[in-house]
Amino acid sequence: MKFEYESKSKEYDASGAAFATKVVLRNRDGAYVPVFLPAEKIDLSNTELLELALEVIYQENFPQRAENEKFNELDEKIKEYEALSKKATETIAKMEEQMTKQKEESSTAQATLMSIVEKLYDKNVLSDEDLTETPAPETK
Repeated sequence: MKFEYESKSKEYDASGAAFATKVVLRNRDGAYVPVFLPAEKIDLSNTELLELALEVIYQENFPQRAENEKFNELDEKIKEYEALSKKATETIAKMEEQMTKQKEESSTAQATLMSIVEKLYDKNVLSDEDLTETPAPETK
């Protein structure tokens, strides 16, 4: 059943004060449905009033369905966050793996360099004086 906007008016109480905006919706079969909104909504566009009135009808007639939609929406958000969390965890694991690999490579390079220095020292190519006189690298 599709509703269309028909009209709007202000409703007044016994003291003459406006207490509601009455929005009348109609369907193709000729049924008219009045929906009451807060009085200050009278200045909204017909499209906005139609949307608000349909939301009131929806909430009144299908409250459980509306809750289910909210839960479904939350479930989707949770799934998105879980996917992001999983991706972040995988990225962190890859970074840790890379750091471990770099540490191993650095240790291997350091051991190789020390081995070369020892061999040069054993062959008397390097002396104790050469090792102590090595200047520190310049920093800018």
